[in-house]
Amino acid sequence: MKKVKSIISFIDVLLGRFRKIFINAFTVLFLLILTVGIFTSIGSLFESDEIETKDMVLYLEPNGVIVDKAITRNDPFEEFEIFGSSTNQIELENILKVINNAGADDNLKAIYLDVDNLRAYYTSALKIADALYEARENGKEIIAYTSGLGTTNYLIASQATEIILEKDAYGSVLPFGFSRVRQYQKDFFENIKVDMNVYAAGDFKSGPEGFTRNDMSETDRLAWVEFVTPVWEKYKSRMEKGRGFDAGTIQYIGDNYHLLATENGGDDNETALAVGLVDKLMTRQEIRNYMIEKFGSEEDYEWPEGISGREYLSTLDKNENKSENKIAVIHVEGAIVTGAIDFNTAGSGGIVKNINKARDDENVKGIILRVNSPGGDVYASSMITNALEEFQSTGRPVFTSMGDIAASGGVWVTTTSEEIWAEDTTLTGSIGVYSIVPDVSPLENWAGINYDGVSMTKAGDIYDLSRGMNEELNKQFRENTENFYKEFVTKVADNRNMEYSEVLKFAGGRIWRGDKALELGLIDNLGTLDDAIYSMVAQLELEDYKVFSYDTEVEFEFNLNLLIQNKLPSQIQDLLNEISGLNRMFLSEKDRYVVAYCFDCGFKNFE
Repeated sequence: MKKVKSIISFIDVLLGRFRKIFINAFTVLFLLILTVGIFTSIGSLFESDEIETKDMVLYLEPNGVIVDKAITRNDPFEEFEIFGSSTNQIELENILKVINNAGADDNLKAIYLDVDNLRAYYTSALKIADALYEARENGKEIIAYTSGLGTTNYLIASQATEIILEKDAYGSVLPFGFSRVRQYQKDFFENIKVDMNVYAAGDFKSGPEGFTRNDMSETDRLAWVEFVTPVWEKYKSRMEKGRGFDAGTIQYIGDNYHLLATENGGDDNETALAVGLVDKLMTRQEIRNYMIEKFGSEEDYEWPEGISGREYLSTLDKNENKSENKIAVIHVEGAIVTGAIDFNTAGSGGIVKNINKARDDENVKGIILRVNSPGGDVYASSMITNALEEFQSTGRPVFTSMGDIAASGGVWVTTTSEEIWAEDTTLTGSIGVYSIVPDVSPLENWAGINYDGVSMTKAGDIYDLSRGMNEELNKQFRENTENFYKEFVTKVADNRNMEYSEVLKFAGGRIWRGDKALELGLIDNLGTLDDAIYSMVAQLELEDYKVFSYDTEVEFEFNLNLLIQNKLPSQIQDLLNEISGLNRMFLSEKDRYVVAYCFDCGFKNFE
């Protein structure tokens, strides 16, 4: 026994020493990296900022999510990519600026395009595709290389002069259109004896259907198909134009792909080549040699000299505007919740702070509310509209510009605006609310867990959910949700100068495209963010002005969970990033029962 104890003691001491060595080594490594970073930054101050573009290839390889306004994260490790960084954000304005300038830049030999790691909603994707097509029409050669593309990324790549698919890739090119498949868990919760008490206001408010049904409702199917079909028609038209296909070719490929693949031995890559979705199949070594053959290289086995999209962006002129007349663009991007702004999170605390900055700046002549949000917490949405009303009380206007999506709570925050602009493919509407209150008491009773006690008031018993849902509380939750819905519809009616009954006809939680929203009177005009700005400038009769937005910097925190997340498969990372705002909405310490959120709006619906 003593020998066993001695061995265990030895192992414990050994492990303790190993832990100390590991911690010390990690600390030394951290300080070394920090020191190198500091000296690198100091050294860069003495280096020339000039980037050569003459006879270069522009390597446009965007990696991240297209956003309106990027959140900067003060991450000392991001440049070194040691731990993996948070999700990259690419501002739509910047990538369009790069493509538009590159297309007319005679210094650049060509554009090498790789959009495998780009994620964008359809409205942004259509803009990027149009910019690439125009660059190609201007005579710029664009060579797209890919390991596999879905619908949206193929839309973008299809505007290239030629598309080359990696020969040995598993992914292939599969532009099969949009789909929307979700889990329906009604039977699951019944089987595990959990009552999901759902209170939804609006016949088309499909968000909670996953808890109440085992299949897609007809209202949800109708709204989705009517929304997305014209968008799919736009996609097909752009793809066919880019590839020189006859009208109907993309639909034919999608409907008959299983037969076409069989004709090519089941090989997806050979099928893509045979039907003309791509021009060539090459390994990575072959594409490198192909680029060298076309554009030359100073050394063997080295890619042609070039610059990245980020480097090229830094060479473009930044207009110095010293006008004192300012138009503030306030961004509402991501799930609307209380608290700070973060990636995919429109924190009402940070947004209200920005609105108040604009309020206190007498040079700010008006606010453009730029909305790219599927909605969120009703309380947080109200905080934003309250701050906007206070700004408007100073006699200055608020206009709204809707981006890819402005639905549910994303509509709520627009209800103080004098003008509302959207694009024809903007996803908007979803005017409805719902709340979900899980009751686990049946499961606990089944497992033999019971609650009992006394309370000094009847309310103390009614509001104690540990003993399960009761009739009084069930009635209150239902009435509370319906009252929020009435308030939502009333806000829209007042803003649109409509009767309450008129708004009810297109409310109900139903989603609408921007062009249809214009017909219904939900918005005033179709146009871009720039169009909304020009409209405000004209109304204010400004001879000169400058447009700005407030930057948001998130302090870096070493997060072990984030470190682990970054090592997960990309599909799981995508899911975690998409629900980052929802985590705060539903899982915060402060209970939130009523939300105005559009679950039809996730990225996966449009790939």
